Amino acid sequence: MVALGRTAGVVIVGGGHAGGRTAERLRHGGFAGPIDVIGIERELPYERPPLSKTVLTSAEAPTNAYLLPAAKWNEIGVTFHVGVEATGIDRRTKSVTIEGRGPLAYRKLVLATGLSPRRITTLEPVAHRTAYLRSFEDALSLRSRILPDSSIVLVGAGLIGLEVAASAVKLGARVTVLEAADRPLSRLLPGYLSQWIAEVHERAGVRILCGRQIAASESLGETACLHLDDGSKLQANLVLVGIGGTPNDRLAREAGLDTDNGIVVNAFGQTSDPDIFAAGDVAAHDNPFFGRRWRLESWKNAEDQAGIVASYLCGRPTSYGEVPWFWTDQYDLNIQVAGLPGAGRLAYERGKPGARAYLAYFTEGERLIGAVGVAYGRDIRIAREIIKAGGKLDAADLVRKGFAPFAASLARRAS
Repeated sequence: MVALGRTAGVVIVGGGHAGGRTAERLRHGGFAGPIDVIGIERELPYERPPLSKTVLTSAEAPTNAYLLPAAKWNEIGVTFHVGVEATGIDRRTKSVTIEGRGPLAYRKLVLATGLSPRRITTLEPVAHRTAYLRSFEDALSLRSRILPDSSIVLVGAGLIGLEVAASAVKLGARVTVLEAADRPLSRLLPGYLSQWIAEVHERAGVRILCGRQIAASESLGETACLHLDDGSKLQANLVLVGIGGTPNDRLAREAGLDTDNGIVVNAFGQTSDPDIFAAGDVAAHDNPFFGRRWRLESWKNAEDQAGIVASYLCGRPTSYGEVPWFWTDQYDLNIQVAGLPGAGRLAYERGKPGARAYLAYFTEGERLIGAVGVAYGRDIRIAREIIKAGGKLDAADLVRKGFAPFAASLARRAS
């Protein structure tokens, strides 16, 4: 049972990557008070990128996905309440209600409640053959269902769907990817790079169908039969849905906090209540580089926002101002994306799409706004720094800001 009379400290709702990293950095940052983490999952905090890759393809469940081993959490004095749900926030009494356990007092509260997968209602007739991937438990269950020569339909050609496609092919499954948009990764990449990614998967044996949706479904023996909106049909032993998620902001909304497709936070991760913070996938922040409010659903964002919140609570406020950065491992390719390449025009290239190494920069006017690289991690890091410094692709300005080698490289490519 939760000790109701304990000294109030920091309570973190959400035991995933952002929540766990916030707890760790609080302690390492010198916070000496109680730290309680409430998590609906029974797992200790872990990183999510391995779920669609090594957790699926490894013979045994990998332990390196966990942020820290259990003994280390005990050593640094973080208390976990796992397998339970926070059902309400009382801002007047500064407490969080835990289902079946009563209220837990807080001095500061951090909401790191993440996302819930978007579901497809037309798949309800084949729910027993439909899976969603969000948790460690989901990944372990999915691994047991991806069998050699089994047929799998992946709904959604975003990062998760394509990573699972690559993993399923490695396990010997026959894979079809179904995408409502006209191309894979349409929100992330320009068209010609989407086409290249599609070709990579098709060479591996994946069938990609774009511009189609599931109109209805029915169970046919050992398979799910999907009726598509163009009149065609697909049959599969398993249907995996990966079409993004919706922010788990119910607690914040019911507590009267500002929300906007997520919990609205300032540059320090602080909500409209100065004693409540949010971090990770659920947090909606105003990005200083692109002039828009958004939620970033990425490993790096969870890391960065956890650090920002922990620093503030430890009395060392640092404002959040990071350029979006994503990576994906598919087959033997590591693809990195910085900024918003899909919103710009191609300005510079090194190599060609389909080569073992490729680099592209995208601009808006004279300003760098995005980059995509395969086997060019250092150049992507530099591109992020340039975007963060204002994005101006002027040789003298780049030299002045410490990017002289990059300026020389751009000059060579432009000549």
